[in-house]
Amino acid sequence: MKLDKLNQWLSLLANVGVLVGLVFLIAELNQANRIAVYTAESTRSSQFIGMNTSRIENPEIIAKLMQPDPEFTDIEWVQALYTARQQVNTWIDAENAVINGLLSETTRRGVFNDIDVVIAEMPGLIPAWDYLFEGYKLDETSDLETMAYLFTAVQKYKQDHAAQQQEP
Repeated sequence: MKLDKLNQWLSLLANVGVLVGLVFLIAELNQANRIAVYTAESTRSSQFIGMNTSRIENPEIIAKLMQPDPEFTDIEWVQALYTARQQVNTWIDAENAVINGLLSETTRRGVFNDIDVVIAEMPGLIPAWDYLFEGYKLDETSDLETMAYLFTAVQKYKQDHAAQQQEP
């Protein structure tokens, strides 16, 4: 009888130990997830810092990209294309991080705001984006929401710009 009672107590203590271990494991996983989210947000911020730094270091191309319908030399075209590609890759990276739960919904919405701001500030990137849309067969039906949004926003900008050009 005493042995059964002892086994019951040992079994209860073992179960409590398992529960404490599970609580600890959940807390550790939660902390690891928070670290991953912070790392993703920090990486995204670093990407933008890197892009802004490269823009500061190349003011001539940025001045052209801020103009609608710029005429590019061959070297400027390559710079414009890689600037557009860098921007697109940053947006796609952010979307993938949101899909995988590493960035917040607020950050996702911020990507769409950023797309609108970049189109407004650097309409000279539109030919480069058109080149990428054609090369990668992207349009408003793209599986990537950021690319579908970018395509639609670029088309809207071009329509609005064309309408402004026709106004007396």
